[in-house]
This record gives sequence, structure tokens and C-alpha cells, in this order.
Amino acid sequence: MQKLITLIMLVCCCAFALEPQELVVVYNADSKLSRETAQRYCNLRAIPRNNCLPLYGVGRGDITRADYDAKIKFPLMALGQSRGLIWPAGQQGAGQRVRAMVLMPDLPLRIKEEPVNGKLPGNGIPLNAAALDSELMLLGAEYPLAKHGSNPYFGKPALPTARERQVVLSVCRIDGPDKECITRMVELPPRIEKTGLWGWAVVDTGGPYKDGDAMMERVADICKQIGFPLFYESSKSTIANDFPLMAQTALYFGWYTNPANGPFRAASQGGFRFAEGALAFHLHSYSATSIYDGNSWVSALLKRGACVTAGNVAEPYLGACINYGLLFAHLVDGKQLGDAALLASPTVSWQCIVLGDPLYRPFPRSGIRPVASDSFVQWLQAVKRAAGDASALRNFTDAQLSKGQGALFAEIFAWYAANSGEVELAAQYFRLAADKYGATRDKLRASLTLVATLKACGKTDEAAKLLKALQSKYAKSPYAAAIK
Repeated sequence: MQKLITLIMLVCCCAFALEPQELVVVYNADSKLSRETAQRYCNLRAIPRNNCLPLYGVGRGDITRADYDAKIKFPLMALGQSRGLIWPAGQQGAGQRVRAMVLMPDLPLRIKEEPVNGKLPGNGIPLNAAALDSELMLLGAEYPLAKHGSNPYFGKPALPTARERQVVLSVCRIDGPDKECITRMVELPPRIEKTGLWGWAVVDTGGPYKDGDAMMERVADICKQIGFPLFYESSKSTIANDFPLMAQTALYFGWYTNPANGPFRAASQGGFRFAEGALAFHLHSYSATSIYDGNSWVSALLKRGACVTAGNVAEPYLGACINYGLLFAHLVDGKQLGDAALLASPTVSWQCIVLGDPLYRPFPRSGIRPVASDSFVQWLQAVKRAAGDASALRNFTDAQLSKGQGALFAEIFAWYAANSGEVELAAQYFRLAADKYGATRDKLRASLTLVATLKACGKTDEAAKLLKALQSKYAKSPYAAAIK
């Protein structure tokens, strides 16, 4: 039976930003990396020193329920009280209300499963175990430990206003497989916010359950609506190993396989890297069983350059996972990561973790200075001017073909046509892109998508002939596995 949180307030639809003074930073005082990361993050985000809370005698990995209580839960509650911080689920009074928490490196990942009547639950399904991050969402509350609780904000359009009481914490984590990843997660978001996040969106649907596909399809639909260039993989297979994915990939949403594969796996020969500030998510029950093992999805995506990801430390069941369609919708609406993740999380005290800066706002509504010469900015401006007129976008693309970024615009328009069902038009522009690209990665990618598009047009002989030629030409390239 799920834990229930009684709301003594109305959830208001008026959004407001998470302020630095409403965020607490929790770090491992025994870890140099954790201390230094906390200090750098607080300096960049203007977090008050009073909001930096040290923990002692803890480390990576799993922690028992008794140690969670003794070394994390009660010390944080005591520190908060001594510093005048008011937890959402704790006693109310004068002081600084806390709305969100961010965990620094080298803190525990999971609270271990506790025996019930002397025995551990069977079948590998957790009963009272939880991700530390998700458990901390209820810091200060009294609740039964069996299974998970319902998040009262899930599916709401916004969190309460500053005048109202938020009853659960938003919890994120800044950690990763190495110091380079951690530094990127701290340093890049404040810089990316100044111009906004631009690039390709990659959506890989075609998983085993319709609810998961619905999440991915919602992401794809939003990208189509706003004109974000969209690479859309809808087959039952995931993106092939070593596939020459676009270097300016700013968004990745996919499922459903484990361990990490495609161009993201540790052994990939293609050298893929995400665009700076990228958001990358792969939906799988065990995507975050480790933050440090390169075979886990969260680790693999961070190693490939992502700034934000999320996953599950144990089996959550699909309906209890973060809803990535909702998460993306809230981010595009201009919300910060911490608020968007809370609004998209169905559960508390369960298996989900979010890795990234909770203050990161990748799609700010105002105050940004997009680089007018950026090709992706130009495309989005063209989409806005076209107002749904495909011929206008085609004319814009044709006008760019003789310029330096002509191949990129041809590929973007080819995908626009393919996602609109115009496969013959898409084939024409994939061919143009393949002819105009100079780099092997780009030329081969456009050629491979041309093969798929020709097949969709019924031109199977032409598709087979082109594929055979690609196999011969690129037999010794880093992308040979993708062609095969």
C-alpha cells in the first residue's frame, strides 16, 4: 500500500523560479572532491554558505537504513534547525524555507533493502529500499517504509508559489564517473543559460510498452511543434552501435536496452560527443545502478558529454519512472531542472535519481542572447516565419544550400520532411546532404538515412545498391558496425 502525503494546501498554477537561498547543498565533508565541488557550485550559483551542509562518515555505494537515519537524516534535520532552514515536511516557523536539495559527489546512492520478518523480499523487487535522493524528498516527514509514495505534484502545471508551503523536496545530484564530468555539470549550465540550448534532438522510440513509447513520442511531438531539428528513430531496435550520430546533439531521449549501447557505449569507436549543456535520458529499469560504471546508462551518457541525465537505481516499474515527456515539456516551458523533475516524478521514496544542476534552465523564456549566426537559431527562426508552410521552409533551405552550412540545412529539412510523412522529398534532401557534407561522419550518416528513406519509398533495389557501396567504402571506418 502506497504512502500517502496529505496536502494542506492548493497547488497553484503560477510558476516561479527556484532561488539560490531556497536550495541546500549537501556534501561529503570527508571527500576533497565533494568539498571542492560544493564550493565551486556555491560560488557560481550564489548559494549562501549557511545552506551548505556537511555530512561525515559516509561514502559511495549503499547504506543501511540505520546509517541513513544516524548519518544523514537526523544530522541534516539538526543542521537545518540550527541554521534556521525550514524543511517542507518539517516543523514550520520563522526561517528560510527550503524547496530543493542538491547532493555533491561521493555520497551514498541507495538505502539497502531491510529484512521483513527475518527475510529479504524475493524476485529482486525492492520493498523498503530506495535511492537516497528520492528518500530525501521526504526529509522530516513521518511515513511507512513499505514500497513508494505518491508525489502530490506529479502532473501539475507548476509548483506552489512562494506564499504557499511546498510539502516535498526536489532533489538532484551532481556526480559522475570522473572529475571531468562533474566539472562540466557545474561549470556549463550557467554559461549555456546565457544563449539557450541549441542543436539536434534525438528521439529513439519503439520500446516494449506503449506507456514508455508515449513518453518518447511526446518529446518528438514537442520538438516538431517548436521546430527543434529532430532525428527520430521509431523502429524496435535502438540506435546501432557506432552509428555516426550528429556532433551537435543537444537532446537525447531513448529506450529500451541495458547496458548502454549505440554511439554512447564505452567501447564505441565513433568518438561521439554531445553538444555542450546537453540533456540525455535513456529509460530503463536499471539505468542508474551505478554512477561510475561506464556500462550503466547514466555513466555512459555523462562520459559522452551530457550535463543532465536521470535513471533508476533498482526496478521501479514503468509507471513509477520519471515521465520524460512531462519533464521535457516543463523544461521547454522555461522551468529549471529541479522544478521540472519534481513535476515529472510520480513517486517519492523510490528508485529514481536526477543528475544535474537543479538551477539549470536550458530553455529560458527571456534574458538570453542567442547567437544570430548559429545555424540552429536560423532554422528555428525560419520555422517561426513559415508558420507551418512547408514550401516556405523548403525555399529557405534551398537558399542555404550554396553556403557553408548548406549540408546541415539539407539534413535538417530532410528530417522535417520525413517526420511529416513526405519520404520522397526527404530522400531528395538526404541525398543532397550526403553529397555536400565533407566529414566522413556526416556524409555516412546522411547516406545511411537515405538508404532507410529509399526503402520506405519502395525503392528497395536502389537502397540495397547504396548500402552495398557504403559497406565496401567504409569497411575499415570506425562506423563499420553501424553499416553492418
